[in-house]
Amino acid sequence: MSDTDRETHVRLAELVDRRAVDVESRLRDMRRRPPGPSRQRLVAAVVAFAVAAAAIGLAAYAFMHRSEEPRPASTRGGAIVLGSDYPECLNPITGCGSATSAWWTVLQHVLPHAMVLDEHGNWVASPLLTEAPSLANGGLTENPFTLTYHLNPKATWADGKPITSADFEFTWRAILNTEAAYATVSYDQIASIDGSDPGTVVIRFKDVFVDWPDLFGGPSAGVLEKAAFPQFANDPKPNLANEMQHTIPFSGGPWVLKSWSVAQTVLVRNDRYYGPAPLLDQVTFVPRWFPQSSVIQSILVGDIAAAQIYTTDLDVLSRLSGKPKVRAVGGDGDTFEALWFNVSSPPLDDPEVREALMYAIDRQAVVDALVKPINPNAEVLSCGFIAFPQVGPWCQTRPFEQFTYDPKRAKSILESDGYDCSSIPCSKGGKKLVIGYSTVSTNERRTATQDLLKEKAIQAGIEFKIENYEAGMLFDDIARHGKFTIIDFATGGWDPSVTSNLACESIPTKANGFTGGNWGHWCNRQATELMHQSDRELDPGKRLQLMDQIYGLEAQDFIGLPLYQLPQITAWRTDKVAGPIDTYSSSPNGPFWNIDKWHLPKARSGG
Repeated sequence: MSDTDRETHVRLAELVDRRAVDVESRLRDMRRRPPGPSRQRLVAAVVAFAVAAAAIGLAAYAFMHRSEEPRPASTRGGAIVLGSDYPECLNPITGCGSATSAWWTVLQHVLPHAMVLDEHGNWVASPLLTEAPSLANGGLTENPFTLTYHLNPKATWADGKPITSADFEFTWRAILNTEAAYATVSYDQIASIDGSDPGTVVIRFKDVFVDWPDLFGGPSAGVLEKAAFPQFANDPKPNLANEMQHTIPFSGGPWVLKSWSVAQTVLVRNDRYYGPAPLLDQVTFVPRWFPQSSVIQSILVGDIAAAQIYTTDLDVLSRLSGKPKVRAVGGDGDTFEALWFNVSSPPLDDPEVREALMYAIDRQAVVDALVKPINPNAEVLSCGFIAFPQVGPWCQTRPFEQFTYDPKRAKSILESDGYDCSSIPCSKGGKKLVIGYSTVSTNERRTATQDLLKEKAIQAGIEFKIENYEAGMLFDDIARHGKFTIIDFATGGWDPSVTSNLACESIPTKANGFTGGNWGHWCNRQATELMHQSDRELDPGKRLQLMDQIYGLEAQDFIGLPLYQLPQITAWRTDKVAGPIDTYSSSPNGPFWNIDKWHLPKARSGG
């Protein structure tokens, strides 16, 4: 690993607290999108893959068209400047497009999408489609598995040419054939794309693929205009590795990229957009991400109109709150912070010790001390691994809610397991109950969590031995090789599948070259079979039932303990921008997804 990559491991853990499949990313990119829709250690939120759940007594949830708010004509026009983490280049296929910052500042605004996520984490049809495909309307067929998109006949590129099935087919071939493509995973599950009807995209898959909404859409994918690359028009294997480095020569979204440089990105309204037109004439992005003090200062003095802040500092919200013409809102982020247990590491190979540990952890104290100062509405997270409340349907049950801090109960469980708790810590066979507890050494919030939980656990007869590492060592070596007992890190994902994290075959071993995301070595054959069934279940109601069973087994086997949703802050100047500013701040779409609905305050726009 290079020095640059190693530095990034540390900085990402400090600043963003994310854990992606490829562990972390380079410093300037800061965060990366997932390399494939089915991957789970990524920067993102869990979302609904939904049609209906009435059959199982849940609130209905459905694929739907995006509802659009009326555009206030009196606030149309004007320009704003936004601060963001910043990409090095733009190509959406290569490593350039792997940076979340590339999508937040350019790609999601310029590329058209098929399916997208709404503010509640539900998959919905974008304006590019006439409707969302489903089993009910024939847009999905099971055997063979086929996906059909019907394109909006009004959908055109910024040059006036219609968006057609040929553009989808070209995009697919470009992703598969571009040198050093970042995300061929999942696109390689497509067997063919039928482009014979320009207005209908028929995608045939090699097998059932439940993550189909992520393809050509979602927070990190889109469609390329074939006509924008005439040199590849007749090439069956277009290699776009050297294209789109500093410009996107087309647009099928609400904005057109006017210019891009390392200093700023300028977007202007796409007057040919087939959806609701943006209210602003122009949006400029400038690099404002690190140091955090620089972002805050830029907001306070008005250099930028808005920014999103991922933070580990407890005083950030107070530094922004109460300032004239500044609004700052702390809320639930899109990552799942948890203590993950290695069930093969003594003494946690004893399920009764793990059970006692569940009652020795004071999660409420952690939330009160370390999360509520940033997000006053924060709550203890008790969904199954890995689900979020109020984001999609996956947290209908809360199997970890039963585990509250109860040191007497923890001692009782240990004593029934043969431990002597007459002195602290408890002991068995003359050996004290000492459990290793690891996290990123440079993350002050997590090390503060350790200090708090260590003090609480000792009252339950359990002593924690703190063993921290810099991020690269922790994730590349310690976690992957199972050389830990308890580890604290965050993860996320917008599909509920946990197969890559928790299935038996996902345990890293010497035999498989230590690949796989099941670092905790949990192997429950019943749960693994349910995971495989859920990964092939197209009916979202039935899939939810399968996931609920998996969540229950997670809690039954005491595989770890969810802590909280990682908080984040959206800040903006009320004298420079108005509208639904923080609607998507907790979404994998990112805070700038709906800048087409932002506008100048009425006083500035003449309203």
